[in-house]
Amino acid sequence: MVKIDSINITPLEQSYQVEGNLEAFWKSRLDKKDPVARIGYALWVSDTKKLKNEITKGDPKFWNFKGFSYWELMARSTVVNLAVGLNKGGFRGSIKETREKIKEVGNEVARLHILFVKRDYRNKTGSIPGKLSLRQMADYHKLAFKRFNIPEHFYGGTWLESVADEKEFKIYGHLYCHDCDTNTGYQAQ
Repeated sequence: MVKIDSINITPLEQSYQVEGNLEAFWKSRLDKKDPVARIGYALWVSDTKKLKNEITKGDPKFWNFKGFSYWELMARSTVVNLAVGLNKGGFRGSIKETREKIKEVGNEVARLHILFVKRDYRNKTGSIPGKLSLRQMADYHKLAFKRFNIPEHFYGGTWLESVADEKEFKIYGHLYCHDCDTNTGYQAQ
C-alpha cells in the first residue's frame, strides 16, 4: 500500500527539474512508484542498463508485467512522436537541435507534473493524493506541448484526433498507465 505522503513532490525533486536533471527527477519519482515515472525514467535514463535493472528488480505488477523491451519501446516511440510533433508545430533544426528541444519539452512536462501533483494533494483529487489520473496526465502534457507549438493530439495518450480523449483512455490507457488514479474531483485548469 502506498503511504499517503510517499508520492509528494520534494524540494530535491524540484531542484532536479530546475537544473534540467530529468534522469534524477524521474528516478526519484520512480522510487516512489509514481506511474508516470515509468515512461519518464525510460525517456531520460542515461544508460538503458539502468532501466533494465529497475524493471528486473522492481515489482512486476508496477511494471504491468511488461519487460524491458516494452518500456524501452514506449520511450523510443515517445521521442519519435515528439520530434514529429515539433516538426508539425514548425520547429526546424538539426538532429542535435531537435534533441535539445525535446529535452526542453521534457523539462516543461516535469515542471507541470510537479504542479499537477501538488494541486492533486491540495485539492484531494482522486483516491490517492499525488497520484494522477489519465486525464490529468493528458492535460499537463497538452499544456506543455502548446508551449512548443506541438499539436495536442501528439500526446501519446490521445493521438487519435477524431476520438474523444475519454474513449482513448478506455481503449489503450492501460498500455502506459494501468494503475493511474481516478478523476474524482478533478477540475481541468
